[in-house]
Amino acid sequence: MPNPIKEALLNRGWAGQTLSRSETVDRLDPLIRQHIELNYHYGAAIRYCDDERVVDVLERLQKTARTDVGKLSETVLSCGGTPYNGTDLSPEDFTLKGSLSDLFAELHDLETAFHDALGEELDLEHQMRTRGVLEAIRSNSQDRLDALAALQRRIGDAA
Repeated sequence: MPNPIKEALLNRGWAGQTLSRSETVDRLDPLIRQHIELNYHYGAAIRYCDDERVVDVLERLQKTARTDVGKLSETVLSCGGTPYNGTDLSPEDFTLKGSLSDLFAELHDLETAFHDALGEELDLEHQMRTRGVLEAIRSNSQDRLDALAALQRRIGDAA
């Protein structure tokens, strides 16, 4: 867990033990896989939904999420690792069944699980650059959670 006294004294600098580069790779690779799978679920939602305005929102959310996967992958590469790339996955592996409301509930649950996993990583002593990447991605995840909640309300009001 980050030390608040150390953070206050050093501003955003770091001192002391941080995770090694190999530990960082081992910790981030599962996040990359989880994020790629989440992106496939967004793709399935886009294919399933027939409301253009909702699709536009989902596509914007997915664009940022894809960029975030790239940031995580770059971090793994800079630590000397090979990031998971998702080539074993296919869009057909991710189909959604049920109502539009069920669809957004599932996306919200998956995004919440990813957001929580990022929070757990931020409790560790990652190197400063990795921390910055994780914080930015977690902020983007929160933005997606907020947008999904708004879409769920909109779908509920329309029903």
